[in-house]
Amino acid sequence: MKYMKQISIASTFWIIIFLIDFIFELFQINKSGVRTTLLGLKITTKMTTNELNTLFSPTLNVLFGYLMFIIIWLFVYYLLDRKQQK
Repeated sequence: MKYMKQISIASTFWIIIFLIDFIFELFQINKSGVRTTLLGLKITTKMTTNELNTLFSPTLNVLFGYLMFIIIWLFVYYLLDRKQQK
């Protein structure tokens, strides 16, 4: 049960980091093109004189980044928990 709680906490932190990365990258777009954020969100922008179209699509890096973050979080938690029990 402790590990489920840690997964929930880690997921919340990852979502916050993901949103910060997304917002930071989104406000740096100033022309048409494709950009990929650090955590793997692909942003395709097409600017015309009349409209601005933006398409967001996740890449496999989103999944791998999330899984690695959770695994590292649980490993650190395991080490700290084991050290605390001694």
